[in-house]
Amino acid sequence: MLRGNRARQNLLLVASYIFYGAWNPAYLLLIAACSLWSWGLGFGIYHATSRARRLGYLWVSLGLSLGALGYFKYAGFFVENTALLFDLPSITPLEILLPVGISFFTFQAMSYSIDLYRGRIEPCTSLRRFLLYIAFFPQLVAGPIVRATEFLPQLERPLRLERQNVIVGSQIFLAGMAQKLLVADQLAPFVDSLFAQPLLYDSVTLWLGLVSYTIQIFCDFSGYSLMAIGSARILGFHLPENFRMPYLSRSIAEFWRRWHMSLSFWMRDYVYISLGGNRTGPVRTYVNLAATMLFTGLWHGASWNFVFWGAAHGIGLIIHRLWRQSRPVQDSATLIGQFVGWALTLLFVMLLWIPFRAPDFTTAYLYLSGLFGPSGKVSWLSPTALLLLTAVIMWHLLWLRARIQNWALFPIAEPWRPLPAIVLFSAMLAIILFAPIGATPFIYFRF
Repeated sequence: MLRGNRARQNLLLVASYIFYGAWNPAYLLLIAACSLWSWGLGFGIYHATSRARRLGYLWVSLGLSLGALGYFKYAGFFVENTALLFDLPSITPLEILLPVGISFFTFQAMSYSIDLYRGRIEPCTSLRRFLLYIAFFPQLVAGPIVRATEFLPQLERPLRLERQNVIVGSQIFLAGMAQKLLVADQLAPFVDSLFAQPLLYDSVTLWLGLVSYTIQIFCDFSGYSLMAIGSARILGFHLPENFRMPYLSRSIAEFWRRWHMSLSFWMRDYVYISLGGNRTGPVRTYVNLAATMLFTGLWHGASWNFVFWGAAHGIGLIIHRLWRQSRPVQDSATLIGQFVGWALTLLFVMLLWIPFRAPDFTTAYLYLSGLFGPSGKVSWLSPTALLLLTAVIMWHLLWLRARIQNWALFPIAEPWRPLPAIVLFSAMLAIILFAPIGATPFIYFRF
């Protein structure tokens, strides 16, 4: 009903702030402040007459964003570990409510400042547009992480509802909704029970639980990303792809090019390259890889489990790089080589999901030891888990087949054709009949 870009952008901005404020109105001040200092200091970075001044403005902007992220996300972790290290029982743990989505909108703000410093973009002259870039509601609380170079140019063209965008966006949203409600949420009770008491269950059950969590976290997070991308597409915005069948990766490096792609590429461009990347010799390259993955692990949460998870992935990337440099390319290009690479990568990723999911190292150790050694006596071959595992395997095989044969697995632009119509109707019917009454919170909300 509104006419003109300014009015439509104002509506989206107000809607985004209402959406975020519905969780906790007090934290609207935080996202507004983060937006204001990034926007204001951006002009200083761009117009500074010397490199030293530009760098100074950049560090102030990054310091404020990292300071907010550090206080809300890591202050309690730091105080708790300091008290343990120096045996200070009088220090009580800090109780700080973690703002939803802070890891995402602070990273968007920092990428804007860094891109300005590197001369890749010009400053956004409209405060309204910049506020909308930081707070855009579809991807605000769990990504994908959108860069200013991807989003701000879209605000310069006319905003309008278009039939094709509504058709495609609605189906992308529906695909994400099906992943979340029909797969991730159905597996959650089974996975939660096993990780709560891993000593009770036998090895076969624990392996099934690990496979189930591997599927759950993918469908949960990929489901959110698709719903974000779909709802943005309905409104006329194109957000970046965030997942590309990561469990088909044939190396750990390929996995990180397919998993949470917006975070992986952010870490590559703003952390790894800033540290020197692979331009400073092999030893420094390995140090940069390890540091980047440690930072990636810590980004996920204030826990030693995440630090270990990130460090292990960093070691995996270093080993893969060393192996790739020492082996002929054709060795890994053979069918057997590709299969072995895929199997080892998937096993490595799955085993590291254990410390990622477990609440502490003790639970992670008990679960891991139960996979390979003496374990409990309870056998629970969940029919739901087995059914969904079969469905996910078939889904991946169909995706591979479609890629090899060069045909569209799901032609979402033409839903009136018989096959897409059947798929759409089946998905909606399945959601109505089988979706749980109360959806479980998205896993990545806590990050």
